[in-house]
Amino acid sequence: MDHDPPVDTATLRAGDTVVQYLYVHTPEERFTYPTSRSTGGSAGLAMRYLECALTQAASLRLRSEPREIVLVTNLRDLNDAVAVTPRGVRMLEAMESMGVRIVFAEYAHRNRLPVESYASSRYLLDAVNAVIDDSTDPDHRFWFTDLDCVWVDPDKVFAAAPEPGSVGCVHILYPPDWNIEGTTPTRLGEYGRELGDCPVPVPWVGGELLCGTARDLHKMVTDCDELDERVGERGGEIPAEEHLLSLAGGLGVVSFVDRSSVAWRIHTGPRHEAPDHHDPASLGLWHLPSEKGLAFRRTASAVLAGRERRLRRDFEDPVRAMKRFNVDGAGLMRRVRDDGWLALHRLRRELAARTQAAVA
Repeated sequence: MDHDPPVDTATLRAGDTVVQYLYVHTPEERFTYPTSRSTGGSAGLAMRYLECALTQAASLRLRSEPREIVLVTNLRDLNDAVAVTPRGVRMLEAMESMGVRIVFAEYAHRNRLPVESYASSRYLLDAVNAVIDDSTDPDHRFWFTDLDCVWVDPDKVFAAAPEPGSVGCVHILYPPDWNIEGTTPTRLGEYGRELGDCPVPVPWVGGELLCGTARDLHKMVTDCDELDERVGERGGEIPAEEHLLSLAGGLGVVSFVDRSSVAWRIHTGPRHEAPDHHDPASLGLWHLPSEKGLAFRRTASAVLAGRERRLRRDFEDPVRAMKRFNVDGAGLMRRVRDDGWLALHRLRRELAARTQAAVA
């Protein structure tokens, strides 16, 4: 075992803070995360996302110039094995030993109406408020990322920081009528036309990366809150953070700038219709939603087992990283596992639909 010594957080490089965020559901809550590959209810889901968080932290920390990393969570007791499983507790301990600063935040930005699909997506807005307050240097740069991201070339990403006055994001190239959790870029743009000057279809803002100064990110949350209130006054509901951010960008409430030249949402499984990237090795940040329960789980296990030396080699070499995270394709075994998981997920959805119909 070749564990590195605990990180001295006083030596972390100033200027950039990476923020991950995890809302841990209670067993009573209803939620659906289609790409999570999790079982075991809320605790199993939390463990799956903690595997992603640990892997992402390792992809940054196992380098010569580590940046500050923060994990925002609503988990009050980090040793609560009932909430996150004993393995989840071990992963939180491993993140703390890497120097990850853990910050508590309640989920204050819940939807007005119950939303089950990606029910915690708006927790992003609470994460921003949790780490940025009146005492924060307004020019300090923050990078808020989905948990299932891997830093391939951090310096390339940090060099693409947006100019002050704007917020960096990844614009997703969805077709105009692509269904995204009940709506489409066209329909959202048409709704935006009722509120102001908005393009149709609306440019889609992904939630995997939001970056900018503390001043601009804090203003983004304030502006999104005001927009959400306008929507509520009209009896509407914006289901997920991507919908709200995209509407804010379309209306010009927030000035978003595309950073898809350095970050990209990559679907790695054999069964998807998303556009492929022509050169993923040239990117600095991969968002890999299809790898939850697969490459993220394997990598988290390697971190817990103390195999940092091999992981460091994989993280620092894009070709090795592409193999570790199935970015360069998948073999027969991966296809069999994917097909089995998809079949099980379809069966669960069908059973849930039948149960709901029987109750109705």
